Order: sequence, then structure tokens, then C-alpha cells
Amino acid sequence: MPRMAFEEMHRRQQAIAARRRKKKKFSLLLSHITVPTSPTSKRINDRSRIKYAFFTLAPILMVLLFFINKRGSQPSIELDRATVRNKYWKANVVEYKPDHEKSAADRGDELKKLANQSSRSFLYIGDYDPAEPRPWPKKEKDWWLLHQALVQRVRDSDASPPLEFDIDNESRLPQLVFYGDSITEGWRGTSFGNAPGKHRMWKEGEHKEIRRIFDENFGDDSSWGKRALKPPLVLGISGSRTYDFLWRIRKGEFPTSKLLDHHEEEGDGDEGDDEGVEARDTSKVFRLDELERIYIVLMGTNNLGGGMLPKPTVEGMDAVGREILRLHVENFPNRPAAMLFSELLPRRDDFRAAKMCPPRCMNVTSLEPYKSFMPAIEKVNGALPRVAEGWRRDFPNSKLVLLSRSSGERPDGENKKGNDDESGEGSADSNDYATTINCGREMFDMGDEDEFDAYMPDRLHPNAKGYELWSRCIRRGLEVIMDHVISLTDT
Repeated sequence: MPRMAFEEMHRRQQAIAARRRKKKKFSLLLSHITVPTSPTSKRINDRSRIKYAFFTLAPILMVLLFFINKRGSQPSIELDRATVRNKYWKANVVEYKPDHEKSAADRGDELKKLANQSSRSFLYIGDYDPAEPRPWPKKEKDWWLLHQALVQRVRDSDASPPLEFDIDNESRLPQLVFYGDSITEGWRGTSFGNAPGKHRMWKEGEHKEIRRIFDENFGDDSSWGKRALKPPLVLGISGSRTYDFLWRIRKGEFPTSKLLDHHEEEGDGDEGDDEGVEARDTSKVFRLDELERIYIVLMGTNNLGGGMLPKPTVEGMDAVGREILRLHVENFPNRPAAMLFSELLPRRDDFRAAKMCPPRCMNVTSLEPYKSFMPAIEKVNGALPRVAEGWRRDFPNSKLVLLSRSSGERPDGENKKGNDDESGEGSADSNDYATTINCGREMFDMGDEDEFDAYMPDRLHPNAKGYELWSRCIRRGLEVIMDHVISLTDT
């Protein structure tokens, strides 16, 4: 019994000693707060705390700097007012070396694997109204940031004065405005404002080469740019569809500054001459010397890529063309408009067509997927000449050029150039400016898969060689709009 009492007392003493040690440690930690110190001791404690903070924070700062420098070394293209980075952007543009010994099917399998790793998940839009303006969801911050950057780009362009030349108005050339989706944005070598990921299959530095091609053909130092009233605007966002494009141009992506001073006198000539007044009705007659801008449009393939059928896709493209012309009339009454509208470019990313099923299937019962986008593209392109006729009818002082992969008769059987009325300028009926240009191979109308892959390595977007080829078709269209007063193509 005495031995047990002794052991119990010993345990209590040990517990008391342990509590005292803990209390002493806690008191030491709070000593600089609870214990008054002399000025000398306070300075020593301050230096100790600074050293402690430095050695604690220094490793954290070094790790942050390491990741910032690593991210900054990735190739990116600066936007005017915003830097767009998002979870979908895959860091580096890599050197892609296609194996030409592989079959087209093997290259397609390789492309499918890369696209599944890098591109966005499928979003079904088959039930959307293609002509009802609507933006992307707020969670798509990369789309919103790029839209804001493009709006600022338009504002900066509108705020800058037209370039001054020692030539008359007839020798000046209109400003070019490029509208569209990822293929249009690609003229800047970007996707959502940054260099595209591996799935685009561009070579290292190819984004710079594409920008060089654009500058040589349409930029400030090109034969067009040296005489243009303002530098060109490239207003494309990857993934854009007709409905979000309609929202974009209503929300700031449409230039509204006037570029030419027009000095028509209302009473010029005989005021009583009704025939003379009617002859100068600029709301019905296209006048080249008053043309300030040319809109170059490529839009619609992402409607099909989202599961939309050809008919509503055509309705959306019709709405796009009409909205551009309507905004032009609203901002520049009685001034001529010109639009270069492109048919849908061919695409052979067949794995994305299969990816739409379900819900968009060739056979809903058996869930048989579509094997290609090309039948839908052909239906859309086949309907565009009649759409362009409607634009021409409703906007009589506009000049419209449709860039096509194939030639053919107009839907109504008339000559593509319209009537050659001897009376000329006085009547809208005698000036049919809806023209179709057959670009053929320059719009990637190629039967050989290997040749097609050389210009569109991901089977949807051109590479540098592809943009160089397509630029020839655009230049031909510009020559037609300008009545060949300038030569842009090789003779």
C-alpha cells in the first residue's frame, strides 16, 4: 500500500512538472506582448521578427517567381487591352512533324487523340435560334475577355483619324474589316488570344508566319494597306456561331467612324429637274468613290459543328449578312456598303461529326453517327447564292461578292454580272452587284487527302500555307469589289 501511494504521488508530480513546462513555453512565445521590455530589447526582438519573416516568406516567393517565369516563357500573343488565358489553352505550340508515310486514316486517329486531349467538350446547340443574338455563358471568361479586347480595338480604330494621302478620294482604298470565328482569328496567329495548342498542329513559330502573311497581303505595308483609309480590323473569336456573332456586333464590334468627307450639294444642278435628283439617289446606287469599308465575313461552320442542321445554319448566316448591312445603313445612311462573304470552307475532321451522336445522329433509332460534315456543308453552300440575292434586293446600294469553291449558274438563271443597261447608273435594277467568284483550290477544294492535310493539318484550320492560299481568293474578291482599279493578284 505505501508503495502504491508513492507511485501515485510520483505520477502527480510528473504531471504538474509537464504542465509547468508547457506554460513556460507558451509564456516565452508571448513574452514580447505580455512582458514589458526596454527599448534595447524591443529593437532586438524587432530584428528577430524581421529575420523570421524573411526566412519564412523567401522560399514561398521563390516558388511563386519560378512558376510566373515558367508561365511567362510560353508563347503568347498580346491583345490590345486584355490577356486571355484559360483552362482550355494548352501551354506550348510544339513542333509538329507529320509522318507522311502514315495513311490518312492513321493521321486521322492521331488527330482525334490530340483533339480529345486539348479541345473543348462538345456543346449541342441544335435547338438554339441561330438568328437570335445571345452571348456565351459568363463562365466562358476567355470568350468574354477577348470580346472586350475586340470592342476596345474597334474603339481605338474609330478614335484614330483616317490616314492622309496626297491623292484624291478615288485613289484611296476602304478599310478592311475581317469578321468570323477561329479561322478569322487565326489571321492574328491566335486562339482565344493565345497561341493555339497541339491539336491545331501548327509548327513552332507558325503563328508568327501567319501574321506575316496577313501583313504582306492586307497590312500597312501591303499594296492595299499603303492606300487604305485605316489599318485593317481582325474581329474573330474562336468557336463563334451566328447567334453570338450577332450579339457581338451589336455590343461594340462594329466600327462607326466616318472615313471620307462627302460634299454633295442637295441643290446641285437644276432644282426642278426631278430626273436629275433621282439619278443621284445614293440609297439605290452603288458608288465606288464613296466606299469607306469592306466587310470580309466567314461564319457558320461552328453551327454545324454544334449539331445544328443546314437549314437553320443558313438562316443564321443570312441574319449575319443582313445585320452587318443593316448596321452599315444605320450608321452611314445612303452610303454604299461592300461585303465579301465566304462559303463554308471544307472540313474533314470526321471524328467530330461522329462525336455529335447522340443527340445529333444520322439515324436516331440505331444511334448511327454522321460520318462527315461535308454533305451538310454542301447543302449550306448551295443555298448561299439565293441568300446573297436577297441581300442585294433589300440593300440596293451594296456590292456583294460571294467566295465559292465551285462555279455555276445563278439560281434564277441570269448572268452573274447582271444586266448591262445602257442607261447605267440611274437605276438599281440595272446594277446587279451580287457576284460569285469560283476560287476552287484556293478555298481548299482538293480531292487528295494528303494535299488537303498539307494545308489544313488538323482538317479544320489552315496553317501558314493554307492562309497564303486562301489570301489569293480574298484578294480576287477585293479586286472585283473595287472594279479592278487595283491589282492584288499575280498576273
